Amino acid sequence: EHRVASLTTTSLNEILKLFPMQGTPFNCCITSIKAHASSSEKSRPLIDDQEYGIIGYIDKSSDSFNLDYNIIFNEEDGMPENPLDKRGINRVLTSMRKLGFEDAAVDNFTVIVRDKEIGRLAGIDEELFHLTMVSEPVDGDMDRAKVKEHEVNERLFKYHGFKHRIMHCKKLIDRRQELTKKQSEQKPLIHWRGSTITSLRSPIKVAQRVKEHFGEYGLIKKYGQGSEDTLVLLDVSR
Repeated sequence: EHRVASLTTTSLNEILKLFPMQGTPFNCCITSIKAHASSSEKSRPLIDDQEYGIIGYIDKSSDSFNLDYNIIFNEEDGMPENPLDKRGINRVLTSMRKLGFEDAAVDNFTVIVRDKEIGRLAGIDEELFHLTMVSEPVDGDMDRAKVKEHEVNERLFKYHGFKHRIMHCKKLIDRRQELTKKQSEQKPLIHWRGSTITSLRSPIKVAQRVKEHFGEYGLIKKYGQGSEDTLVLLDVSR
């Protein structure tokens, strides 16, 4: 059996609330995030032949918001030049709302978290860890039910046409190793690269600790081995 730390919302608003960069030293720092929102309204059809069921448009009006943020570190002092702190978050959300959107769906994000307990559980003397989260379709009724528990998600489904998706922890690596070793030599604490049992490495206690950083949206998904070594969802728990 394997445990995966999951986040039961893709809401940009909620994820930015969970991980604002604040304090000295900071407790968390989003290093990259991708999100999108769109709406389209068809213009009057050029051809609307109801007798033969033919309808055609030349064009349609469309509004969209796309966020593709990557942190920029100052080469001299190593501090972020464009942090997603209170000011940076306000800038992102103001731009989104100016375009007529109240929220957006996050596709993926990476965040540095400061947590000595993760290091202790992993048996290493580290406190900074880089976490990669990726939005994926829910596995079935069990995790879909958890996603539907949140009112913010229901609003997204109803008014914005978002799908039932969940964010999975795909990678967790200590920051020292990430900065000092070649990628081929790195050994992440958590790594999920495919759909088979051998593609997932996620120590139970580490995954449970990571989940604590997700607040009310934290979820642990338990996977077992199915036919042909595929991963099968067995249970979910808060």
